[in-house]
Amino acid sequence: MTSRSLPRRALLALALAGALAGSASAITITREFSASWYDPAHSGHGFNFEVITANANKLMLGYWYTYDAQGNPSWVYATGPIIGDQAQLTGYVTSGGAFGNNFNPANVQIQPWGTLTVTFASCTQGTVQFHPSNPALASGSMPITRLTSLHNTTCTGGISGDSQVTVGVGTGEIVQFMDNTGAAPAAKGTLRFSEQIDRSEFSAEAEDLPVGAYSLTVDGVERGSINVVAIATGTSGALEFRSPVEPGKLLLDFDPRGKLVQIHQASTLFLTATLAAATTPPPPPPPGGGTGAPPFGNAEYQLNVEPAGNNGPDLSADLEQRADRVDFKVEVQDVPAGDYSLRIGGSDHGTITVSARTGGTEGQVEFRNPVEPGKQLLDFDPRGQLIEIGSATGIVLSGMFPNTPSGTPGGDDNGSGNDGDDNGGASDGDGDDNGSGNDGDDNGGASDGDGDDNGDNGDGDNGDNGDNGDGDNDNGDNGDGDNGDGDNGDNGNDGD
Repeated sequence: MTSRSLPRRALLALALAGALAGSASAITITREFSASWYDPAHSGHGFNFEVITANANKLMLGYWYTYDAQGNPSWVYATGPIIGDQAQLTGYVTSGGAFGNNFNPANVQIQPWGTLTVTFASCTQGTVQFHPSNPALASGSMPITRLTSLHNTTCTGGISGDSQVTVGVGTGEIVQFMDNTGAAPAAKGTLRFSEQIDRSEFSAEAEDLPVGAYSLTVDGVERGSINVVAIATGTSGALEFRSPVEPGKLLLDFDPRGKLVQIHQASTLFLTATLAAATTPPPPPPPGGGTGAPPFGNAEYQLNVEPAGNNGPDLSADLEQRADRVDFKVEVQDVPAGDYSLRIGGSDHGTITVSARTGGTEGQVEFRNPVEPGKQLLDFDPRGQLIEIGSATGIVLSGMFPNTPSGTPGGDDNGSGNDGDDNGGASDGDGDDNGSGNDGDDNGGASDGDGDDNGDNGDGDNGDNGDNGDGDNDNGDNGDGDNGDGDNGDNGNDGD
């Protein structure tokens, strides 16, 4: 096969089939389980659990607020290792203390209490088994329910709950090819692990194995089944895990990094590899200056060139630096339809296809780092560079992109609510694209603001095609604006 990866849709279909095999455990205990827990049927005593690090090991520290054999309040504190969805804790109690400044640590006596086994079935439910060493206290178990959560956290039950990733720091990916044991000489296997601020993902893909079901084991534990099916160029199958889980994938409740990963069928081993122990972070974006993408940040740069005024050809460019990405867009309007070259700083950066639309022509190209579908990778820095739009006869439009920001980004793309929303809902801000609500709406409803495009009853200056709007000479009835296409922003350039 010429390709080592499958289309996403095919991978999801195969993963759905593999998901029937399930995973070795329901969840894994992460720091998101640090909370207060209690048995609602016996309210008045309960537990605090913390997931901590000690000597580079993940442990659980627990406190049980309970009573002794005489009915006196007693704290049992316990600690122990975490394995998957369970923690084995050794408990202790103390005596000899005193209140406030009368406390003397030399008088404190520590006595072993017994053991606790804490098992979680979900992010909100679990069970505690207790075995006191004091024969006057009976062993038993009780169900527990989450009572509190850490601020601004959402429990997933997967390994993303222990991620060390922060914005722009710690992200990375492992891509590793598996070794062929010779049982199927043409077979190939690929492992992928990635860690982002909002998710962790792991996948195993097998190609050119005989059609059938294969077991995927990680560190000796079976994690699911890969169904290899025939495709046009051979055979292929994959199994995908994710934390937080999403449809078509299994919950990633184990960490495959540094672990032996194998694909086998019964006792026959076909593919094997020990996944790398650490992700390789992408190289940091270099500072501005012409090469490499601009760094992440919180700034916006804008360029607008209209040599002939509002009714003539228009070149606009916008660069937005955000905490987790950089977006750059170049747009051309009101030039003859066709293909135009884009040169930035003397280097070719693709083609802009300009097409006819109501009221003129328009074309654009978008870049992004990190890249996403529908956009090109932003691997250059346009700041301080000359932008040139060319045709077969020469340069049509050009302008020097600024090296100094004009402000900060006005809002997210495809969001709802705030300034600069693209395709957002009510209360969109200046330059909103296809939102309904306030200033700068494009194709919005009543009460559209500056730069309104196709808005009914809009009152934005220079509206385009606004019924009963205030947009004179722009196909608007009863309008009184000045020949404009929405404050230099037909389709929402202001805060797009």
